[in-house]
This record gives sequence, C-alpha cells and structure tokens, in this order.
Amino acid sequence: MKNIIWLVCVISTIFLWSTTCLLYKAGVHKKKEEHVCLKYSASVGIVFFIIALAYLIARDEPFTIWESAVRYWPMTLFGIAYAIGNTVSFNGFIYNEVTVESPVEGISGGTSVILLILAYVAMGRVDSILTLLTPLRTIGILVILISVISLAAIRNNDARRKEAGAVGQKPNWKHIGLGTLIFPVMYAAVDGLETIVTGLCLDTNYGFSMPEGDSIIIVGMEYAAFALGCYVYVLLKEKKAYNPFKKENAPRIIGALTDNVGIVCYSYAMAINSVSTDPVLAMYPVFVMVGGRMIMKEKVGAKQLLCLISIVAGSVLIVIDAVG
Repeated sequence: MKNIIWLVCVISTIFLWSTTCLLYKAGVHKKKEEHVCLKYSASVGIVFFIIALAYLIARDEPFTIWESAVRYWPMTLFGIAYAIGNTVSFNGFIYNEVTVESPVEGISGGTSVILLILAYVAMGRVDSILTLLTPLRTIGILVILISVISLAAIRNNDARRKEAGAVGQKPNWKHIGLGTLIFPVMYAAVDGLETIVTGLCLDTNYGFSMPEGDSIIIVGMEYAAFALGCYVYVLLKEKKAYNPFKKENAPRIIGALTDNVGIVCYSYAMAINSVSTDPVLAMYPVFVMVGGRMIMKEKVGAKQLLCLISIVAGSVLIVIDAVG
C-alpha cells in the first residue's frame, strides 16, 4: 500500500510541476514589466499561505515553534533560502524558452540524489559510499555536464550571429552563453538543497521522520512573509498595488497553485522513499518540452534540442541506476 501511495504522489508531482513550468512561462508578459520576479513571488506566497493555514487548522496536534521550527532547523533555514532562490530564478522564464528552462532546471532531479546519499553517509545512516558513484551514475553526471556546457556555447554563438545581423542591438549577458542558463542552474542548486533537507527531515527510513505537514507549514509561512515583503516593495516602488488576480496574471496564480500542490505531493513521496523520488521526477522535463513545442509553439535549433535531450538522458541514466 505504501508503494502505491508513493507512486501516486510521484505521478501527481510530475503532472503538477510540468503544468507549473508552462503556466509560469505563459505568465511572462510580452511587454517589459518591472519587478516581475517579485510579483511572481507575491503570487506564490499567497498560495503558500493558504495551504499552510489549511494545514494549521486541519492538524490534530498544535503546531509549536520548538517542536518544528527549532527542532527541525534545517527545514527552517531552507525555507528562507528557497524563497530567495526561487524568486531570483524566475528570471529564467523571462530569458529562456520553457523548452530550455525545464531540462536545465531538471538536472537536479538526477544529481541531487547523490548529494542526499552523501549526506546520509556523513551522518552514518548509510553504511557504504560505494552506493554513490556507480559507473552508470558517473556517466549520467558527465553527460549532463557536457550537455549543459555545449548548450551554453551554442546559445552564445546563436546570439552572436543575431547580433552581427542586427545593427545597434547588442544582447546582454542574460541572453547569451552561460548567462542565459544561470537562472535555471540556480534553481537546480536550490532544488538539490531541497532534496537534502527534505530527505534528512522527512524520510522515515534514514531521516528524522518530521511530520510532512510541519514542513509545509514552516516553508509556507516563511515564503508568505517573504512574499509580503516583495508586495510592499513593489507597492512603494511603483506607487500602485500589484493585483495577482487580474486576467493577465492568472497563469502566475494558477501556476503557484499547481506548484504548491506539487510540493505537498512531493513531501509525502519523500517521506516514503527519499532516494527514489527525485530521480523519477527528473523525467518531468520531457513533458514540459513536449508542451513547449505543442502548446507554446516554441522552436529551438537542432543542436540545442540535441543538448536538451542529452541532459534529460543523463538524468534518466541516474534514475535507472538509483531506482534499479
């Protein structure tokens, strides 16, 4: 029964997070918008607060600062890092196609399980490090690294060619080379940190068996407080209130909903089997790439597409090794 629940949670997370990527990209307005990342976080914070509040009301035992926020302090620190990293990484949806953004973000799904096992080894909760860098995992990591570097070089060359053909239009660092991949790589780093923290705190086999609801309440309330700060800053700077419920901003608030419900499913999956969850989730960029092509009508060159497929393939190699 436990395995069935785990599988349902993982499949639900894949569907919800794939939808989230497409919605976040759809929420980027064609006209230039100021403080767009802060506005995204304001939308996310609203949903986080509602879900965290629902858990607070529904739980049987009272939520105490000592029992959760202090006792499981890694989750508390992660909530702050997640809010900041997630806000900055929203830039990726501005400068990248979702077809590119998602696979680069998704590299964490294949590699973060290795960081989690390392953490278990360091804490003495896994006997041997030999379970870490098996040949298949090593190949998968190398494929990912080479593919990301190659993708950066190709995007840089494409931008330079466009620059040469457009007088007076010089692309800045965010549009070329590694610059365009900084934001999804940053998200992947935050996601990798999330795997370690949630694995150590939530896993009932190797971790500390933290109640799933407590993690959602802690991170949710922290993000909500951060989002409130973003909202106030935008209000002071633009002299008008940001309305996340306007029709043009609907993809952001709906994306925040699918994102956060996905986090709930992810938390329960990690509590059951933290080692296998993230590797399986590494495959969700495949669905985003298909959606980007069919729904968003995005087009990427053959060389870029080859690199993107290679990134996903590298993650899948690690998936096969970790799950098998």
